[in-house]
Amino acid sequence: MKLFFTDEEFRIDGLPRPGIPFLCDRSMELVAEPNWYLRHIASVSGRTRAPATWRTYGDHLLEFFAFLEDNGLAWTDLTFQELASWRDAMLERGCRRSTVNQRLRGVHAFYAWAKRQDLTNEIPFTTKEVLVTRPTQFLAHASSGGNQVQANELALRTIPAELQFLRLDKAVEFLEALTPARVRLMGYTMLLTGMRRQEVVALDYRVLPDPAGHDPGKSLPMVLDGQKTPTKGSRPRTVMVPYDLAVALADYCIFERHKLQRQFARRHARETTRLFLSERGEELSAKSLNDAFSAARRRTGILGRPHVLRHTFGTYELLRMRRERGDSQALLWVRDRLWHRSVTTTERYIHAADLIQHDAVDGYQRDLCEALRHGHPSIAA
Repeated sequence: MKLFFTDEEFRIDGLPRPGIPFLCDRSMELVAEPNWYLRHIASVSGRTRAPATWRTYGDHLLEFFAFLEDNGLAWTDLTFQELASWRDAMLERGCRRSTVNQRLRGVHAFYAWAKRQDLTNEIPFTTKEVLVTRPTQFLAHASSGGNQVQANELALRTIPAELQFLRLDKAVEFLEALTPARVRLMGYTMLLTGMRRQEVVALDYRVLPDPAGHDPGKSLPMVLDGQKTPTKGSRPRTVMVPYDLAVALADYCIFERHKLQRQFARRHARETTRLFLSERGEELSAKSLNDAFSAARRRTGILGRPHVLRHTFGTYELLRMRRERGDSQALLWVRDRLWHRSVTTTERYIHAADLIQHDAVDGYQRDLCEALRHGHPSIAA
């Protein structure tokens, strides 16, 4: 069983639909039902508009249908016990419990869709009502949900992982080890705004705020338009860009990007609106950024990853806003900055924030911008 993706020539109703995953068995024959579902996910469902989400659904079904193929099983006749065997096989291979649960949910969603389409009469999953412990810290009074939820009986117990973040001095040390300078600037962008890896990799230069004429002591809003710059769920959102970061991004765009853009145009006979380009003028990939971060981790021994920088931003921002606005308002502020769907997700930062010396929080943005300015002459290198 293998997973492939459609290219620009694939069309649905006359519109190009690249990036839709589809499965082929070991004989390279298309596997009809999961492919119909993946097409539904990508072209019909309004809740799954991002190609990264399509890939996740494809990966779930690849894992499941590969298990079926290896064991000569038919998805329409699968028993609850056989599903449990698939779960246990993933555990034996060393898959994390959270990963196993995510795949179980993904396959359950496929069966629910298949039943609605009259492709099967049975869903081989069962659920049971369980009690959950909800956070009692901030905003618990505002929760509309009870403590009873329906849980998949195959799902495994998981202990939430500790949220990883870096203390500020280690974060700066790690960023300064990133090369080339444009990748270092990408790292500072993540740390100072809380943007996700893919949002920074595919950032469109047209959404950059212009710092000219603005107060150097204030941040500038930058609207991430889901039609231009990939965001989670393709939803538009606003991030606040510190003035010094806005200047650094504008300088890179003026003094460095235009040279790289010319290389791209000569090679591809078109322009790109991506802000960050490689030294050869190519659009960067998430893998290339991961490789640069891995090299910096080897050089420094610091466990810096794109999402760890996002967590670091959220942790320090929560502490900063606690002092200015109080507990509840701080949590809502960070939720909006990180664009979490639920404040419950944001509450994970509370414990991390409690591990930081509070006197290290005053002016943390100023300290980061000072480190950015210190390396500013090399940004275009």
